[in-house]
Amino acid sequence: MQVSHNHVITLHYQLKDDNQEILDKTYGDDKPMVYLHGHRQMIRGFEAAVKGAVVGDKRDFMVMPAEGYGLRNVNNTQRIPTKYLKHEGKLSAGQTINVNTDTGAKPGTIIKVGKFNADVDMNHPLAGKNLHFNVEIINIRAATQEEITHGHVHDSADNGECGGCSSCVD
Repeated sequence: MQVSHNHVITLHYQLKDDNQEILDKTYGDDKPMVYLHGHRQMIRGFEAAVKGAVVGDKRDFMVMPAEGYGLRNVNNTQRIPTKYLKHEGKLSAGQTINVNTDTGAKPGTIIKVGKFNADVDMNHPLAGKNLHFNVEIINIRAATQEEITHGHVHDSADNGECGGCSSCVD
């Protein structure tokens, strides 16, 4: 079976930037990542690079910003009341936080903190970066019809039931 649309993919990965700094990884913690291929759970460049892979394949590839998290927009900053920011402890410049929006929480980076407001860079923290991936495909299976309908993988530990999305709760 090959990685393709409507398949559940289990894999290990390591993500580095252009300076070879590790940004994220699943290797070493015995907890691989699982996602539903073709349902925008992964960036476009990642899905394109693993498409067609089979179990056991190891792939090294780079995703440019246009196929990843986009280019940085220097005008994508907002002054936000601190009560709308999800954080623990005191806010400080450089801190990554989540901003509550009408469409859910969005990541942001604090630029400056005032008494009641914070200036926040709303670009994704990986925007403008080349992303270097090392990926190993662990398992591939066809998604269930329910997973395809809901657009995400259901946890096998919960007997394939989601229990979290609005499609599953309603």
